[in-house]
Amino acid sequence: MRPFEICLLVLGFLAALNLLSNRSRQLGRILVALSLAVLAAHAILEGAHWQMIPAYLAVALLCAAGWRRVGAGKPLVRISACVLALFLLGATGAASYVLPMFRLPKPTGSYPVGTTILYLKDASRVEDAAPVPGQPRELMVQIWYPAAPSSNRWAKYREPRETNLLSSYQTVIATDSRLNAPVADAGTPFPVILFNHGWGSRRTNDTFLTEELASHGYVVASIDHTYNASLVAFPDGRQVRSNASGLIGDAEDGTPAEVRAVWNKELAKQASDERFVLDSLAAMSQETGSMWHGRLNTNLAGAIGHSFGGAASTEVCALDRRVRGSVNMDGWFFGAIQARGPNQPLMYLNTSGDALGKPSNPAAKVSAALNTQDGIDLQNSLRRFGGYVLTLRGAEHVDFTDQGLVSPLRSVSHAGTISAAEAEAIVRAYVVAFFDKTLRGQDPEILRAPASPFPDATLASWTGSEGESNRSGGTAPR
Repeated sequence: MRPFEICLLVLGFLAALNLLSNRSRQLGRILVALSLAVLAAHAILEGAHWQMIPAYLAVALLCAAGWRRVGAGKPLVRISACVLALFLLGATGAASYVLPMFRLPKPTGSYPVGTTILYLKDASRVEDAAPVPGQPRELMVQIWYPAAPSSNRWAKYREPRETNLLSSYQTVIATDSRLNAPVADAGTPFPVILFNHGWGSRRTNDTFLTEELASHGYVVASIDHTYNASLVAFPDGRQVRSNASGLIGDAEDGTPAEVRAVWNKELAKQASDERFVLDSLAAMSQETGSMWHGRLNTNLAGAIGHSFGGAASTEVCALDRRVRGSVNMDGWFFGAIQARGPNQPLMYLNTSGDALGKPSNPAAKVSAALNTQDGIDLQNSLRRFGGYVLTLRGAEHVDFTDQGLVSPLRSVSHAGTISAAEAEAIVRAYVVAFFDKTLRGQDPEILRAPASPFPDATLASWTGSEGESNRSGGTAPR
C-alpha cells in the first residue's frame, strides 16, 4: 500500500477503537478529522481506486459517530457503527493485499524515460475482423523512448478507457515514464525495438521491460494488435474488444491443421502491423518539425514479444531486413522460425518446466503434437544459425510480463515460485544485453560468462552451422 493509504487505515483503526471505547470523544473527533485530511491527500496525490472504497465508507461512518452522535443514548448503535467501520477498514487491507497498487522496478539505464501514444491508420490494408466490411486497419501504438529531463507528469500504467471495473485501479498506478516528454538529443538516432503482446493481451503487458530498454537508449514501439488485443480504445471514443480465436489458448478444441490456419493468418497480420509501424516511424523521423525528426534509426531495428507476440517478432525478423534480431519470451514459434536464416540473431526465453510454460497433460494430444513440432523447428534453427536459450527456474508463463506484480497470491497472479523482482531482473539484464550485441555491436559479458550472475537463470548458446556452445551449463529446450 502507498503512504497515505497506510496512514488512512491506521488513523481509521485508532479512531474506531477510540469511539468504540467512548473514553474521549474529543480525541476520537481529532482522529476522524485527521483521517478526513489524509483521505483528501490520498485522493489528490495518490488517486482514489476501488480497493479503498470500504475505507472511504468507514471514514464516513466514523464522521457520523464522532460528530452526529450516532447512537447517542443507544450504545449498541454506536458500537455497531464502530465495529462496521473496523470491518470495512479490514476489508480494504485485504483487497489491497490481494490486488495491491504495485510499483514497477526502476529503470537502470542512463536516460530518463518518456512515453507517448500514437494512433495509426494503414489505408493500404482492409480490416478483415471489423464488423463493418471495408474498414482500414487501425492501430494504437505506445512508444517508450530516451527522454530529455522534464517536469511532464508521470504516465499512468493504463488509460481509463482501456480497463474494466476490476482493473480500473491500474489507471492510477504511476510508471517511471514522463508523458510526452521531449526526446533526448544525445545518442541519436536511436535503434527501434518493436514489441508484440501475447494472444488477447495488451501493449502495456511488459512495461517493466519497455521502460528498461528505453532507459538504455532504445525506442520501443509496443503495438496493440487490434481485434487480438484485449481492448483497444481509439481517439474518437470507439472501443474494440478482442475477438481472437480460442484455439490458440485451447488447441484441444480443434485439429493441428485448424490451429495452424488460425495462427498463420494472425502471424501474417501482426507482421504486417510491425512493418507498417516501422514505416510510419521512419516517415516521422524524416518529417521536419516532428518530435522524432532525425532521432530514429529504423534501419537498425529489433523485435521482441511475449507468447504469440514472440512468434510475431521472429516472423517480422525473417520478412524485413531492417529487423536485425528477435526475442521470443516463452511462446511457440508457430512455424515462424522455419523462415529464419543466417544473420538473424535469436534469443528464446523459457521456463524450467515445459519450455513454453504449458503443463504436461496426456490428454492434450493436439497441444503435444504442436509443441513437439515447434521444438524440432527450434532445435534445427539453433543448430544451423545459432542463438541463445535463457531458462528461468521456478518461472511460469506470466513471469515474462508484469503479471507477477499484480498479486502476491499465486492463485491470482498465476506466477511461478520465482519472485517477480528476480524474474524481471533476469529478463531485463539479458534482453538489454542481447540488443546491445545485436543492434550496437557490443560484446556484453553476461552473454559470454561461464555462469549466470543470477542463481535462477541458465543461458545456453549455439554457434550455428550444427555447432553448439553451452556456456553456462544450460541444456537444449524440450
